[in-house]
Amino acid sequence: MAADINALADLRCPKCGGQLGGFPQDDACAGIRCLSCDYAVVTTNHNRPSFDPTPYDVWVDVGATDRLSVIAAVANALCIGVVAARQMLDAGSPVARGVNASEVQRLARLFRGLGLGVRVSPPFRWPLE
Repeated sequence: MAADINALADLRCPKCGGQLGGFPQDDACAGIRCLSCDYAVVTTNHNRPSFDPTPYDVWVDVGATDRLSVIAAVANALCIGVVAARQMLDAGSPVARGVNASEVQRLARLFRGLGLGVRVSPPFRWPLE
Protein backbone atom coordinates (compact mmCIF):
# COMPACT_ATOMS: atom_id res chain seq x y z
CA MET A 1 0.00 0.00 0.00
CA ALA A 2 2.87 2.43 0.72
CA ALA A 3 4.10 2.06 -2.86
CA ASP A 4 0.59 2.88 -4.10
CA ILE A 5 0.47 6.07 -2.02
CA ASN A 6 3.92 7.12 -3.24
CA ALA A 7 2.67 6.74 -6.82
CA LEU A 8 -0.08 9.27 -6.04
CA ALA A 9 2.52 12.05 -5.69
CA ASP A 10 2.66 12.30 -9.50
CA LEU A 11 -1.12 12.54 -9.88
CA ARG A 12 -3.09 15.76 -9.56
CA CYS A 13 -6.59 16.47 -8.31
CA PRO A 14 -9.12 16.75 -11.15
CA LYS A 15 -10.97 19.47 -9.22
CA CYS A 16 -8.18 21.89 -8.20
CA GLY A 17 -4.91 20.43 -9.53
CA GLY A 18 -3.57 19.85 -6.00
CA GLN A 19 -1.52 16.87 -4.90
CA LEU A 20 -3.36 13.61 -4.16
CA GLY A 21 -2.67 11.49 -1.09
CA GLY A 22 -4.05 8.52 0.77
CA PHE A 23 -5.52 7.93 4.19
CA PRO A 24 -3.62 6.60 7.22
CA GLN A 25 -3.67 2.79 7.37
CA ASP A 26 -5.80 2.75 10.55
CA ASP A 27 -8.33 5.32 9.26
CA ALA A 28 -11.97 4.30 8.79
CA CYS A 29 -11.66 5.34 5.12
CA ALA A 30 -9.53 3.91 2.35
CA GLY A 31 -8.93 5.63 -0.98
CA ILE A 32 -7.42 8.83 -2.32
CA ARG A 33 -8.01 12.47 -1.42
CA CYS A 34 -6.80 15.85 -2.47
CA LEU A 35 -4.44 17.42 0.04
CA SER A 36 -5.64 20.91 -0.98
CA CYS A 37 -9.42 20.71 -1.41
CA ASP A 38 -12.33 18.45 -0.45
CA TYR A 39 -12.05 16.06 -3.44
CA ALA A 40 -11.89 12.37 -2.45
CA VAL A 41 -12.64 8.90 -3.76
CA VAL A 42 -13.18 6.70 -0.73
CA THR A 43 -14.55 3.43 0.52
CA THR A 44 -14.75 1.77 3.92
CA ASN A 45 -11.47 0.44 5.26
CA HIS A 46 -12.36 -3.16 6.11
CA ASN A 47 -8.95 -3.77 7.69
CA ARG A 48 -10.25 -2.75 11.12
CA PRO A 49 -11.23 -4.64 14.28
CA SER A 50 -14.94 -3.91 13.79
CA PHE A 51 -14.90 -6.01 10.59
CA ASP A 52 -12.96 -8.95 12.08
CA PRO A 53 -15.34 -11.97 12.17
CA THR A 54 -13.02 -14.08 14.36
CA PRO A 55 -14.53 -15.25 17.67
CA TYR A 56 -12.06 -14.65 20.51
CA ASP A 57 -11.79 -15.93 24.07
CA VAL A 58 -10.41 -13.60 26.74
CA TRP A 59 -8.77 -14.51 30.05
CA VAL A 60 -7.70 -12.19 32.84
CA ASP A 61 -3.95 -12.30 33.29
CA VAL A 62 -3.62 -12.21 37.08
CA GLY A 63 0.18 -12.06 37.22
CA ALA A 64 1.52 -11.37 40.71
CA THR A 65 -1.56 -9.43 41.81
CA ASP A 66 -3.22 -10.38 45.11
CA ARG A 67 -5.73 -13.19 44.41
CA LEU A 68 -8.55 -11.66 46.47
CA SER A 69 -8.12 -8.29 44.75
CA VAL A 70 -8.29 -9.96 41.35
CA ILE A 71 -11.45 -11.87 42.29
CA ALA A 72 -13.11 -8.67 43.53
CA ALA A 73 -12.03 -6.70 40.44
CA VAL A 74 -13.32 -9.37 38.02
CA ALA A 75 -16.61 -9.69 39.91
CA ASN A 76 -17.09 -5.93 39.85
CA ALA A 77 -16.05 -5.51 36.20
CA LEU A 78 -18.31 -8.31 34.95
CA CYS A 79 -21.18 -7.53 37.34
CA ILE A 80 -21.15 -11.06 38.72
CA GLY A 81 -20.93 -12.36 42.26
CA VAL A 82 -17.63 -12.86 44.03
CA VAL A 83 -18.24 -16.62 44.25
CA ALA A 84 -18.84 -16.86 40.49
CA ALA A 85 -15.71 -14.79 39.78
CA ARG A 86 -13.61 -16.99 42.11
CA GLN A 87 -14.93 -20.18 40.49
CA MET A 88 -14.23 -18.78 37.01
CA LEU A 89 -10.67 -17.79 37.85
CA ASP A 90 -9.93 -20.99 39.81
CA ALA A 91 -11.15 -23.09 36.86
CA GLY A 92 -8.98 -21.11 34.44
CA SER A 93 -12.06 -20.20 32.43
CA PRO A 94 -12.11 -17.18 30.12
CA VAL A 95 -14.01 -14.11 31.23
CA ALA A 96 -15.51 -13.93 27.74
CA ARG A 97 -16.00 -16.58 25.03
CA GLY A 98 -16.56 -16.05 21.33
CA VAL A 99 -16.49 -12.25 21.45
CA ASN A 100 -15.60 -10.00 18.52
CA ALA A 101 -12.42 -7.94 18.24
CA SER A 102 -14.06 -4.69 19.38
CA GLU A 103 -15.26 -6.41 22.57
CA VAL A 104 -11.76 -7.80 23.17
CA GLN A 105 -10.39 -4.26 22.97
CA ARG A 106 -13.09 -3.00 25.36
CA LEU A 107 -12.33 -5.76 27.87
CA ALA A 108 -8.59 -5.08 27.61
CA ARG A 109 -9.18 -1.38 28.40
CA LEU A 110 -11.53 -2.29 31.25
CA PHE A 111 -9.13 -4.72 32.93
CA ARG A 112 -6.06 -2.57 32.25
CA GLY A 113 -7.87 0.23 34.11
CA LEU A 114 -8.14 -2.17 37.05
CA GLY A 115 -4.44 -2.99 36.91
CA LEU A 116 -4.93 -6.35 35.21
CA GLY A 117 -3.91 -7.64 31.80
CA VAL A 118 -5.68 -9.99 29.44
CA ARG A 119 -4.72 -13.01 27.38
CA VAL A 120 -6.53 -13.61 24.09
CA SER A 121 -6.96 -16.73 21.96
CA PRO A 122 -6.63 -17.15 19.02
CA PRO A 123 -3.73 -14.69 18.67
CA PHE A 124 -5.10 -11.16 18.48
CA ARG A 125 -3.89 -9.14 15.49
CA TRP A 126 -5.19 -5.75 16.62
CA PRO A 127 -3.73 -3.37 19.22
CA LEU A 128 -5.06 -3.81 22.76
CA GLU A 129 -4.61 -0.11 23.51
